[in-house]
Amino acid sequence: MKTASDSLKALLASNEFLFADLYTITLINGSVLRYTNADGALVYGGNTFANQRIERTSIKSSIGVNVDTMTVTIRAGLGDLINSVSFPQFATQGGFDGALVQLDRAFMSSFGNTNAGVVNLFFGRVSEVQPSRTSIDLTVSSMTELLNISMPRNLVSPGCIHNLYDSGCGLDQESFALSRSVTAISSPTEFAISGSDADGLFDAGKIIVTSGLNDGVVRSVKTFSSSTLSLAQPLPFELAVGDTLKAYFGCDKSKATCSAKFNNIIHFRGFPFVPVPTASM
Repeated sequence: MKTASDSLKALLASNEFLFADLYTITLINGSVLRYTNADGALVYGGNTFANQRIERTSIKSSIGVNVDTMTVTIRAGLGDLINSVSFPQFATQGGFDGALVQLDRAFMSSFGNTNAGVVNLFFGRVSEVQPSRTSIDLTVSSMTELLNISMPRNLVSPGCIHNLYDSGCGLDQESFALSRSVTAISSPTEFAISGSDADGLFDAGKIIVTSGLNDGVVRSVKTFSSSTLSLAQPLPFELAVGDTLKAYFGCDKSKATCSAKFNNIIHFRGFPFVPVPTASM
């Protein structure tokens, strides 16, 4: 149910009023952006809502626990910046990911007079961001979207449910990184590295190139054998002998690997003794 103040009810009953949408966007770092689609800036509740080319689709609302949605489009010019970068660049860097969006409608007896108050039309979080060169489309879903989680939360499987080096795994990835250099190149995805590391040490791991044209590029490792790395994808530029990299241990999520390779069995969250599926006749 929408609520309104007595003064707002009286203004609506007069049939002589102006209205504008007010957007309050709270980023995950706590910063707040305030915009309005009015012809000029508006002040409400002590906060200034800047004039911005912003529009939205109609709001889909339903009874129950269905996820209501709307799409907000922000059109930005060259001079429109957030944290000293353009709107599309800010969106591409993940600035709007997970942001909370509150949409209110202000009703005014004359432009700028927001004393009558506002009516809340929508509240939700950004679930999808689609930036382009001149605009950003934010898909905003109601908070019931948070109910869309898999149950049971933890799947019972032979392999560990943690990702290597995440908070559940508890390992510091820098403690399992080795600095190496390229000694020979076989193909865009296969090359030999220095050292005499055991076969399989970097299987399902990753590398970060630390010099040369690919400096800073990260790639997943498929296999490591006879000092040769096989990557899941080629690097954007050709490697050169002597280029340096960091190679990180990989994990196949098995109990044996967790124990022998990482000595981390206390954090193993797999169920290796679960019976395998069988067919009945």
